[in-house]
Amino acid sequence: MASLFRHRLFTQAAFVCLLYALVSLILIGTSNTQVLGINAFIKPFKFGVSAFVLFLTFSWYFNFIPSRLHKSFQLFAWVNIAVMAFELSWILIQAYRGTLSHFNISTAFEGIMFGIMGVSIAISTTWTLLLLKWTFATDFRMNPGLLQAVRFGIVLFVIFGFTGFIMGANRSHTVGASDGGPGLFLLNWSLNHGDIRISHFFGLHALQILPLMANLFKLRARSSFVLSVFYGLVCAALLYLALSGKPPF
Repeated sequence: MASLFRHRLFTQAAFVCLLYALVSLILIGTSNTQVLGINAFIKPFKFGVSAFVLFLTFSWYFNFIPSRLHKSFQLFAWVNIAVMAFELSWILIQAYRGTLSHFNISTAFEGIMFGIMGVSIAISTTWTLLLLKWTFATDFRMNPGLLQAVRFGIVLFVIFGFTGFIMGANRSHTVGASDGGPGLFLLNWSLNHGDIRISHFFGLHALQILPLMANLFKLRARSSFVLSVFYGLVCAALLYLALSGKPPF
């Protein structure tokens, strides 16, 4: 039976990220430090939860990885964990300092750190294509409907992961205004202007949403394909709206 806790290293890293998120949640309630008008520790909390979910997803994927690829998967795990450890550490440090972690080039050092973040995330995101390659192995055993969802989830994760570079180039996630305006509770997505983070979020979490839907509704390969294409088009529409400076709500 497939388990969320199949891969020991990813499982351990996931719960470290959960602890990180819980510490950030406590700091939200005890600290008045703000960045762009919101509590500075909301961002570390969100990233911690996201990393927790991501690592458990990768741990679940390990159920289906052929034994001959286990060493390669272990390297895949170390690369992802190292990148996330660096990013989460820098996000928390900057939150504690009351300043931006992303898009921050106010000092030479912070500019270098932002550049390192971009390169490291590009490496780990591209590295995820290894998972896609492995799903085409003849000894990769998975239900066809679920397999279709997993493949699309990986592709969308990579494509919309790279929307982060659009934000990085603009040094902003808001289109049509400066960052920091009115936003949705906790997520803080802009209510009045385009926000690239929305498509970025749904694209990245296609890794979880599509397989979950395929499994929940017991979808066959064709239905899973249709759902995945529709989901991808929705993500593309969200990106188009954001780049047009319009909110989707």
